[in-house]
Amino acid sequence: MKSFKLILSVVLFSIQVIALAQNPKPAAKLRRADCFFGIHFDLHASEDIMDAGKTLTPEMVDTFLVKVRPDFIQIDCKGHPGITSYPTKVGYHVGGFDKDPLKLFREGTAKNNVALFMHYSGVWDSKAVKEHPDWAVIKSNGDVSVEKTCEFSPYLDKLMIPELKELSDYGVDGAWIDGDCWAVEPDYCAASVSRFTRETGINEIPRNQTDKYYPEWMEYTRSLFRERLAKYINAIHQYNPAFQITSNWSYSSMMPEPVNTNVDYLSGDVTPQNGVYRSAFEARCLAPQGKPWDLMAWGFSWNGAKMPLSVKSSVQLEQEAAQIMAMGGGVQFYFQQNRDLSLRPYLATMLSEIGIFCRARQAYVHKAKAIPQIALLYPTTSYQKSTSRPFWGSTAMLQGTLNAILDAQYPVEVLMEHHLRGKMQQYPLIVIPECNEMEPSFKAELDAYVQGGGKLLVIGTSTAKVFKEELGIQEIQSVEESPLFIASANRLAGVGSVGTSVKLSRHALPITTFYNSSDLSNEGKFISSSSSNFGKGKLTGVYFNAGSTYLEYKSHVLRDFMQSRLEELFPQPLVKVQGSHLVHVAVNQKNNHTMVSLLNIAGDHTNPKAIGFDEIPPLTNLKVSISTGIKPSSIVLQPEGRTLDVNFKDGTSTVTVPELAIYSILEVKP
Repeated sequence: MKSFKLILSVVLFSIQVIALAQNPKPAAKLRRADCFFGIHFDLHASEDIMDAGKTLTPEMVDTFLVKVRPDFIQIDCKGHPGITSYPTKVGYHVGGFDKDPLKLFREGTAKNNVALFMHYSGVWDSKAVKEHPDWAVIKSNGDVSVEKTCEFSPYLDKLMIPELKELSDYGVDGAWIDGDCWAVEPDYCAASVSRFTRETGINEIPRNQTDKYYPEWMEYTRSLFRERLAKYINAIHQYNPAFQITSNWSYSSMMPEPVNTNVDYLSGDVTPQNGVYRSAFEARCLAPQGKPWDLMAWGFSWNGAKMPLSVKSSVQLEQEAAQIMAMGGGVQFYFQQNRDLSLRPYLATMLSEIGIFCRARQAYVHKAKAIPQIALLYPTTSYQKSTSRPFWGSTAMLQGTLNAILDAQYPVEVLMEHHLRGKMQQYPLIVIPECNEMEPSFKAELDAYVQGGGKLLVIGTSTAKVFKEELGIQEIQSVEESPLFIASANRLAGVGSVGTSVKLSRHALPITTFYNSSDLSNEGKFISSSSSNFGKGKLTGVYFNAGSTYLEYKSHVLRDFMQSRLEELFPQPLVKVQGSHLVHVAVNQKNNHTMVSLLNIAGDHTNPKAIGFDEIPPLTNLKVSISTGIKPSSIVLQPEGRTLDVNFKDGTSTVTVPELAIYSILEVKP
C-alpha cells in the first residue's frame, strides 16, 4: 500500500510539473495589448458587506495565480450598485473592511508578474443617483432614473474620474468599464433637450420610437456618450499615461462604428447562453476594428434569475474560447468572487485546465489576421436607424445569417460599413443580411464592386427592395401565405409565413420557389431565390428572412439551402471540409503561414434549457481540402504537432484529420 501511495504521489507530482511547464509563470507583466489569457472576477458589491477581505489572504491569491498562470486578472472594485469594494475616499464603499482586498490583490499580482485590472461600472451607478438625484437621467415620461447617470451632471468630474485616479494610485494596470455604452438611455433633462434643439434645429422632441425625428434623437444620444467616453479616457491617460482602459462593448456589435477615442483595447462579456455561436459573432465584430481585443466567456449559465445558476464545464468553456481564439483574440473567463471578496478554491484547478488548452493554441492564432473570403456586411446605417435604444439594437438577422454561413462551413468575417469601404475587391463574395435601407454612397460602391466582377448574396424581404434594380426585379410586394416552405435535396422545411412576390426581368433567372406545404408535389408560384448578372458580376437574391428564421428555428434544410446559394456564387473557397457538418472553419495568416482553424461545434448550444454539458463527441476522419496553389512543405495539425500526409492535385492540398476533439489548427507551411 505504501508503494502504491508513493507511485501515486510521483504521478500526481509529475502531472503538476507538466501543467506548470505548459502554463509557465510570465517572465514579465504584460500590457493588455499583449495579453492572451485572463480571469475576470466581479461581485457588484453592496453596502451590507461588513467584512470585506475577511477570508482573503495573500496565500489564497498567490496559490491561485501560481496554479492558473493568467496574463491578467480583473477584480471587483465598483459594480452597478455604485458601492466600491476597496476603501475609497471619494465615493461610497461597503459597510466594513476586515482588510483592504485591493491591496492584497495588487501585492499578489505584482509578485507573480500578472497585470491587475478593475471592474468598474460607469454610466450605471445606482448609489450616485440616489445620493444626487440631480445627477440622474430624466426618462421620456419625466421620471428620474434610479440607475443611470446624466451626461450633463458633474458625475464624471466629482466621482468617476477621481475614483479612477484613486485606483491608479494603488498601482493597478487599468480598468474595464462596465455598464457603459450598453447602459445609455436617452436623457430628457432640460440641458439635453436644449442642446438637441440647438444642434439640430428640431423643436419637436421625440418621446417614442414611432415619433418623427427619433433616429436623430438616438444619434444625438450616441454623440453624448462618445464625448463622455473621450472625456474620462483622456483624463485618466493625462493623469497616468500607463493606465490601460476600455469601455465594455464599445466599438463592438453594440457600437458598430470606427474607433474614435483613445481606448487601449476592446472587450466585451458574451451572453451566458448559446456562448459558442455568440462568441463567433462578437469575435468577428471586434476583430476588424484595429485594436487589441479580447472577449469574456461567462463561467456559469444565467438568464436574469430565470433559470438555475449552473457552473459550466471546462470543455464547454473551451468550446466558447475556441471561437474567440480562431479570430485572433484574447480570452478571459468570468466567475464571481465571494461576498467578502475572497476566491473560490475549486476554480483554480478548472481554470488551470482551461489555461493549458488555450496556451497550447496561442502561438498559432493570437493576433492572427483573417484571410479575405466571405464578407458579411454589418448594415450599420439601417440597424442604427431602427433601434429603440442608442446602443442596444437587434442584430438577430445578422447573427442568424452568420450562423448559417458558418454551419455551411465557409470562412466568413463580419465587416461594418467603414471596414468594407475601399476594400470590397479583396472579397470574392459579400453577403447582405436583412436590412431596410443603405447609405447611397455605400450602395453605389457595392454596385461598382459587382459591376467590376464581384458577387453579392442579398437576403431578406426588405433587402430585396433595396437591390431591386440590381436583382432584375420588375415588381415586388410582400405576401403572406401560411405556411411557406423551402426545399433542399428533396427535403422540406417551413420558413414562416412572410415572403416576397417578385416578377423578374428576362435578365434574371429563378433558382428556387416556395412550396405551399411539406409536400414536394405542392410547389407554389412564388420565387424564393433568383440570380442576375450585373455588369461583370453576379447577384443572388433570397426572398425571405433567412437569417432571422435560422436563428429562431435552425434546420438542416435551411442550412443546406443557404449552402447551395453560397456555392453558386463562391464555388471554390480556400478551405472545404467533408465528413461532418459540425465543423466551423476560420482561415488566418500568421508568421507567413496559413492557419486553418477547425472547430468542433457539437453540443446543445441553441437549446435554452440545456444550461450545462461536459462531453463533446470527437469528430473523426475529416477530409480537408485547401487551395494552396503549390504543394506546401508540410501541413501540421496543431497543437498536436502531427504532420499529415498531403495529397496535392491541381493546386489543392488535401489532408485527413484523424480526430477533432474541440479545436485544432492546420498549419500550412510554404
